[in-house]
Amino acid sequence: MKFIIPAYNEEGRIGATLSALASSFPEAGVIVVFDGDDGTPDVVRRFGGVELHRYLKRLGKGGALREGLALLRGGEVGVLLDADLPVSADQIREAIKAFDGHDLLIARRVYAVKPKGRYLPHLAFNALSKLFFPALVPFDDWQGGFKVFRAEAAKEVLGELVLNDFIIDTNLLYAFLRRGKRVLEYPVTWRHEDEGSKVSGKVMKVALMDFLSLVKLRVYYSPLRPILSTRSFSRAQALAIRALRRDFLPGARVGLPRGSVPWPQLGRPERRGNEKEIENKKG
Repeated sequence: MKFIIPAYNEEGRIGATLSALASSFPEAGVIVVFDGDDGTPDVVRRFGGVELHRYLKRLGKGGALREGLALLRGGEVGVLLDADLPVSADQIREAIKAFDGHDLLIARRVYAVKPKGRYLPHLAFNALSKLFFPALVPFDDWQGGFKVFRAEAAKEVLGELVLNDFIIDTNLLYAFLRRGKRVLEYPVTWRHEDEGSKVSGKVMKVALMDFLSLVKLRVYYSPLRPILSTRSFSRAQALAIRALRRDFLPGARVGLPRGSVPWPQLGRPERRGNEKEIENKKG
C-alpha cells in the first residue's frame, strides 16, 4: 500500500500527517508530490523512507494525482490523502477493509459541523455535475481528498485524466465509471480545517473555476473535443484562469493556467537520496 499526498505549500500541516502515518502504517509507502515554494520539502526530509517528488512548476491537484498514480506498481493499492489528514487512522483501516473487491473507493464526507460558506456551493456543484454526467447520480460526494484505488485500474484511466485543478475528482470518478470499474462510496467522519485551506475564503472564485473546468470536461467527453486543442481555446482559457487566479493562490504564477506543462511532458527526475527533483522542462 502506498499513500499519495499532493502538497502545495503544506509546510505547516504535513509534518503531523507524516508522523501519524509512520506511527499507524509503518509498512506503507508514502509519496509526497510537491509543487509549491515553501519549506514543505524540509519537513518531508525529516521522515526517512518518504519519497519526495519535487516540481519547479505548478502541477495543480490533478497533475499531482497523475504523477502519483504513474509511480504506483502493478498489484499495489494506492491511497490518495490530503496533506492535513482529514480522516483518522482507524477510518483509513476500515475503508481499506471495505475496499476489498473494488477498483475505487471514494469518501462520502460526514461532517460534525459543516464548513461555513461551502456546503451550499458543494450541493450546487454536485447537482450540476450529475446534470452533465448522469452516471454520477448514484453518488452523493466524491470531492474529498481521501480515495483508495487499485494501481492497475488507475493506470487504465490515466490517459483520461485531463484536468489539473480540483475537478480532477470528478474526472477520476467518471473515468472509472465509463470503463465499468467497481466503485464504492464509503462514509467517513471528516475533519475540516480552514487554516491552510486552499479553498476557504475564496469559495465563489473557486466555484467559478470549478464550473469552467466542468464544462471543459463535458466537452472533452463529446464530439466537440477537438475544440480543446485549438489555439483560440488555449488563449481564452489562459485569460480566464489569469483573471480568476489573481490573488487566488498567493505566490502562484498568474500568467499561466494551473498545471500549464502538458501531461505527460514532464521533466525527468534526478535522484537525491529519497528525493526526486523535477524541472518540468517541455519536450
